[in-house]
Amino acid sequence: MRGGNLNLRLIAIVERTTLESIKWSAEIILAFAGYALASFMSSSLVPFVLKMNGATMLNLSILTTSMWAVVIRIFFYHQQVDWLYYLSFAIVVVGIVVYSKTEKDHVPVPALEDGNLNGQYQVLSEEEIAQSTNNTMA
Repeated sequence: MRGGNLNLRLIAIVERTTLESIKWSAEIILAFAGYALASFMSSSLVPFVLKMNGATMLNLSILTTSMWAVVIRIFFYHQQVDWLYYLSFAIVVVGIVVYSKTEKDHVPVPALEDGNLNGQYQVLSEEEIAQSTNNTMA
């Protein structure tokens, strides 16, 4: 929420002349609102995607959205694209299929020094902090 507030202030300051030159209509306001909603949803869903699937799947998904932009360019705008776009699209599809089909071996988190995985956090005294710092430097 604070980031959005800051961005609105920066836009009002930096892009003032551009904002004043826009001929505002319901269509333009809806386009801005749609973009804001899409950006908010993207920012809100990224942590869940990372937690469920990992960074590799997130990056492959981002590549896939870039490929949708190419598809829209071809079919809606009837523009030609270089053959490398088709090759990259095929590579992205293969990457997603390979990543989705491979088994994920979950590596267990290493046990703590005493082997207690359910240990509670504790506040360290200044003496304990200094001692651990000296041990790591030695």
